[in-house]
Amino acid sequence: MVNRRVILVGVVVAAAIVAAGVRLLQFHGEAKPGVHVLGLDVGGESRGEIVAAIGRWSAQRVTIHGGGRTYHVPRSWLVAVDAQATATRALAAGSTSSLVVARHTAVQPVVGRAAVAGNVLSEIARAGRPPVSATVRVDGWQAVMSPSRAGLRLDRKALLQRLTERDLVVVAPFKHVRPAIVTPAARSAAATIDALLAAPVAIDYHGAHRGTLTRTQLAHALSVEPDGSRFAVSLDGEQLARIVRPRLGKWIVRAHNAQFVVAGNRVRVTQSRPGRDVDPSQLVEAVRQATGDGHVAHLELGPRQPDRTTAAAKALGIRQKLVSYTTQMGESSSNRIHNVHLMADFIDGTIVNPREVFSFNDVVGPRTSERGFLEGQMIIGSLVLPSIGGGVCQTATTLFNDAFELGLPILARTNHNLYLAHYPLGRDATVSWGGPDFKFRNDLEHGLLIKASYTDQTLTFTVYGTPEGRRVVSHTGPQTKWTSPGMNFAVDPTAPRGSVKVVKDTGEQGFDIQVSRKVYDRNGKLLRSNLFKSHYIPDSPTTVYGPGRTPPGPYIVLPTTT
Repeated sequence: MVNRRVILVGVVVAAAIVAAGVRLLQFHGEAKPGVHVLGLDVGGESRGEIVAAIGRWSAQRVTIHGGGRTYHVPRSWLVAVDAQATATRALAAGSTSSLVVARHTAVQPVVGRAAVAGNVLSEIARAGRPPVSATVRVDGWQAVMSPSRAGLRLDRKALLQRLTERDLVVVAPFKHVRPAIVTPAARSAAATIDALLAAPVAIDYHGAHRGTLTRTQLAHALSVEPDGSRFAVSLDGEQLARIVRPRLGKWIVRAHNAQFVVAGNRVRVTQSRPGRDVDPSQLVEAVRQATGDGHVAHLELGPRQPDRTTAAAKALGIRQKLVSYTTQMGESSSNRIHNVHLMADFIDGTIVNPREVFSFNDVVGPRTSERGFLEGQMIIGSLVLPSIGGGVCQTATTLFNDAFELGLPILARTNHNLYLAHYPLGRDATVSWGGPDFKFRNDLEHGLLIKASYTDQTLTFTVYGTPEGRRVVSHTGPQTKWTSPGMNFAVDPTAPRGSVKVVKDTGEQGFDIQVSRKVYDRNGKLLRSNLFKSHYIPDSPTTVYGPGRTPPGPYIVLPTTT
């Protein structure tokens, strides 16, 4: 009985093998039964038939629903199928057993995005919407918030995957996009704001009432800024300290900066001293705690470090005199001398840190009567006209020569229109507010201290620092391109209408001149080579026309205010 069963099983197995062999011969060069590509049953089809089927599939028009709109496009516009590579996969798919018992085998096609897919996908993607974060702002004494809204973004990868299936109608998939800041975070910030502005905050210093911060003052010092996934609600401690500080005047001790004291050619540093002042961070924390403590902020004074400590001052390396330059006042009015002295006072004590740029206009500021400047003179064309702040170029020229002799990089320098004999030839500098500036950079390893001294006849700027062994070699070239005086023309908007007058000249000729400078380091290496060019115009007579008259040649318009 057992032998019969064994024989029967053997016969069945042999028959299956024979059947599989026959089927294998039948499907030679064709996809095995049950093989599917792109939702198509390609079992029993040859390579050519599979490629043709893929071609027909690619040419089919699909309908895509997205964002309330419908698009009808050929599949090939969005999905590019490599038909030959996909057919190779299909022919290799499946197992020999499927020749006897068919099994469904899905073959992953070789696909990519079609060349024009970007345009179509971008059009569909327009149906999405960007996420909207929640917002919080302060209106008066209250927080006002708006809720967040999730965004929708086309899932392009998922859409392309759906398009590789057999369906001819596809719904475009959109992902929900979380906003950066959601509504609960805004509610939390609004609650913090409302608590901080709920009532005025009394200031207590060691048990004594020292005034009150009003709700308006607190609101002005409060700011709300996005910070990652939340809002940062902060108080400006410096602003609050400015309000509180006058009420604690007798307990506040001013900090003292380290000072540079010049004695002869040497410089020493005086000790800095810390003070005692309102600590802005402690004040902010006290105001925050006051929201749960009867709206009373308990204030403490903390140490206040000076702006320039002794260690910081010594680190600048300002130890001795480096260079000093003096210019002569020439024929100057008392007003001009006053202005020169005033500007020198503004510059006196200026520290230029390493790599810092010195700007004359930034340091001296506008030359106005409100700042103490008197009427002097300025040069416009070949005219010398009244001007508030006249004498400014005396200080700029003196400083230029200090920077020149130190070998510093000169970033901005303009010569006067007219040559002024009391300045060094080709080494003058003119400046004006809103016009030319004089600038240099401190490219030394140490800081520079500029000190001023003056008399009614001279102005001197002395620069202190640490010697670095630089050597400056300069040469003043010959005067060239001499030009003789000729008639200049100008229009004065403030002159009587139709008037004409001639302003006489000195008859001095104009010329060009060049000054060269080479700067070497302590090892003799050339650091920079500069050529400072100056063009001086002749001191010519000028015919000045009033309104209503047109000069016969090129002219300048005189300023109405100087």
